Amino acid sequence: MPTPAANEPRRARPQTRARRRPVFSLLEDISTIVTQSQDLRGMLERIVEVVAERMDTEVCSLYLYEPRDRRLTLWATTGLDRSSIGRVSMSVSEGLVGYVIERMQPVMAIDAMAHPRYKYFPETGEERYHSFLAVPVVERQQPAGVLVVQTSRRRRFSLAEVRLLRTIAAHVSSIIGQARLLETLESKEEERRALQRRMSAALRDLEAYEKREGKPKPVPAGHARLTGIAASPGFAIGRAHLLEAPLTSGGLPQRRTRSAREEIQRYRAALRKSIEEIVHFRNRVRATLPEMDASILDSHRLMLEDETLSARVEALIREGLSAEASLERVVKEYVERFRSMGDAYLRERGLDIQDIGQRVLRNLLGVRERGRNFSATVILVANELALSDLVLIEQAELKGIVLAGGGVTSHASILARSLEIPTVIGVDPSEIREGDRLIVDGNAGIVYVNPPLDIVREYERLEREYRAFNRELSALRDLPAVTRDGKRIKLEANIVLFSDLNYARQHGAEGIGLYRTEFPFLSHRDFLGEEEQVELYSRIVAGMEGKPVTIRTLDLGADKYPAYLRVPREENPFLGWRSIRISLEMADVFKTQLRAILRASAVGPVRMLFPMISSVEEVLRVKELVQEAREELDQAGHPYDRGLPIGVMVEVPSAVDLAHHLIREVDFFSIGTNDLIQYLLAVDRNNRKVAPLYEPLHPAVLRAIAHTTRVAREAGKEISICGEMAADPVCTLALIGVGLEALSMGPFFIPVIKRLIRSVDFASAERLARRLLELPTVKEVKSCLFEGMRELGVIDVTELYH
Repeated sequence: MPTPAANEPRRARPQTRARRRPVFSLLEDISTIVTQSQDLRGMLERIVEVVAERMDTEVCSLYLYEPRDRRLTLWATTGLDRSSIGRVSMSVSEGLVGYVIERMQPVMAIDAMAHPRYKYFPETGEERYHSFLAVPVVERQQPAGVLVVQTSRRRRFSLAEVRLLRTIAAHVSSIIGQARLLETLESKEEERRALQRRMSAALRDLEAYEKREGKPKPVPAGHARLTGIAASPGFAIGRAHLLEAPLTSGGLPQRRTRSAREEIQRYRAALRKSIEEIVHFRNRVRATLPEMDASILDSHRLMLEDETLSARVEALIREGLSAEASLERVVKEYVERFRSMGDAYLRERGLDIQDIGQRVLRNLLGVRERGRNFSATVILVANELALSDLVLIEQAELKGIVLAGGGVTSHASILARSLEIPTVIGVDPSEIREGDRLIVDGNAGIVYVNPPLDIVREYERLEREYRAFNRELSALRDLPAVTRDGKRIKLEANIVLFSDLNYARQHGAEGIGLYRTEFPFLSHRDFLGEEEQVELYSRIVAGMEGKPVTIRTLDLGADKYPAYLRVPREENPFLGWRSIRISLEMADVFKTQLRAILRASAVGPVRMLFPMISSVEEVLRVKELVQEAREELDQAGHPYDRGLPIGVMVEVPSAVDLAHHLIREVDFFSIGTNDLIQYLLAVDRNNRKVAPLYEPLHPAVLRAIAHTTRVAREAGKEISICGEMAADPVCTLALIGVGLEALSMGPFFIPVIKRLIRSVDFASAERLARRLLELPTVKEVKSCLFEGMRELGVIDVTELYH
């Protein structure tokens, strides 16, 4: 698949002076290396070290091209095994490096080993590096070599990074040519003169580059490239729609200009209108976002109806202030009073006062409420999204979101991912104006403001390819995930919100393999009551129209505690009070959820799943509480499915070891690979220092999955996998090969995995899995797996996915 840089024009996009400086600084460093080096190899080794450091990559390598035999040889590297220098050689028809010379264009791969042109050289030790970017080194319009950077983290290099590497390669090409000439000179005098010529040429090249690129044409008004944090994947093109900044009475009379009676009447009218808006909005939230805490809006209404607040405002009006000024003063007093309180919950109430004050002030000033209907394709831009703004996210014309604040786990981010809306957070919106043309890249965390034509065309091309790919996959929606030799694999969806059901149905999910129930508890101000949970779970079950729904009980803790749950600071929360441990300690809250899940089973097929199980004792205690919940429902006369299956998550090493005991106590297993990999390998995947060690294809991980699967199947029980590994087509053959018959993943990934399954024989996957389980290293596992995938002709499927 062409990379975003493959078709870009030679002329670089105009940049600001601040952005040009690092490029010239790097070129100056390279020039310094040239002047201080005594030989070609030493020079190139220093250059790749500097490039790797300045581009923040773990590997930089330079391959030199010999046109006589059309071969490329590794001449310099930092990051790869240095003993491979001079030993690794390949023809132009081999490997990704050869592919660069064949195309004479940059080549990028998020996971190089999944690329059909990848060739493995064991002596380099590069199996631990995933992402790959390479550009041709061209001298006098002829190939001179290939410059490569690699990282252990799977990532997509930005257009700016591609341009930077091409600029470096252009500079290195003249160095290579001149340095080769130096090595052929016989006398020191000739060497000295050649050095002068080379430096003169380098300076001329630099001056020419500065003249050509260093003084760009005037930057279009409002043009910028803003970098933030990717919060929801995908990309979108649209016009900026800015949410207004908070209103103030600045510029308006501070003293009232009419009678106190008329001013109070005006204030009361604005108050009544604000209350009506809140009631209307509450009904909207309950209908469209059942996970959100609509009772928050009830508290807003009660605050507005509070006589103390209104009495204070009206008293200031009688003293001579305008209604706007009086309201602002009272709201400010309340906010400061709440913010000074020691209790975090009470401090948050200050934000509520501020929110309702804004609503009343807007109605006093006659300012229309923030636009709720978009007439054109828009990108929503805001400092942050309040609760009342979240409904905006539902609108069909909203294609992307740009936020200054918030986090990847904020309500807005979670909802955006659920609705598959590309989102970038942590962006300074001050450079964006209403109506600006924006491109939001939720994969790279980049926002382009009024981008130049070449960038627009590139993203439009990517969008066309993406739509064509989806059209091809949509034909598979109603077809089963069955291998060519008849093995049926169940593909289910992981969901967080009620709105996720639309995408589960759209992408052909055969059920819900994991419904995470945490979000409603995180968004509310207290634990949900039984009736609230019954209503929510019943809507989910009814929405799947008879297909099974697996509801996981609360998996709180580590990085997701609700504000109302007072939790002492822990040194290592991932090994602390979390998940089933919280539920068992708070038995009353836990039983409320158990009763709600049981009652929802009267609506349709439900399975109950318990997270983070580490012992048989925990399962026995859970079963006791489930039985108590059943008896309480019997006494209350509530119907439920008496045969409702219960299962446990296998996501800690002790559960793997005890699998043959645990399976006797439950009806099914669900393997949670996200935590299982972290606990098995002692790796925090959010820690950049050790994240490269997080490896789904580690032999220990594969054997743990195979062992757990074998135990469940021998007991005649169902087993599925619901971690991110299930959504990775590189892992699919290994998973179904060890015997897994059900995979659960984000709805978006189902068509890709289904296509792969339908393109292979189960017998071949089984044979491949047996070979993988015998191998001792990640390198050997990946080498064997990719070779097997090539033999089966499924590499192209994984390439499309990545």
